[in-house]
Amino acid sequence: MKQSYKSLIAVIVSLLVLSTLLILTSQGLRLKYEELQREFAQLENQMKTEKNISVRLKANYQMLTAEDLIKSFADSELGLVDYNIENEQVINLSKEQIYEVSEAVESMNE
Repeated sequence: MKQSYKSLIAVIVSLLVLSTLLILTSQGLRLKYEELQREFAQLENQMKTEKNISVRLKANYQMLTAEDLIKSFADSELGLVDYNIENEQVINLSKEQIYEVSEAVESMNE
């Protein structure tokens, strides 16, 4: 073989190896890109799900902290009554009356 054929074969083999490497690299990058796209779509779906859960939890919190619900629970479960100013009873005592009552209590305790 002539020297020119050897160099031509070396160039052709190196071009084939280089083109094979480029093709394999591009295919690997394409597969990695598709995998990242799938992962991105999954993460977007997960983010939407988490946002929906957050909205539901906020709505549930607002429902549970509603004044009407708290009042009805306090009335039915705890037996508490709503304070009404119209039904208010005021007891007025003078200082002397308070002093007399405190002396009576002290004498009873002795």
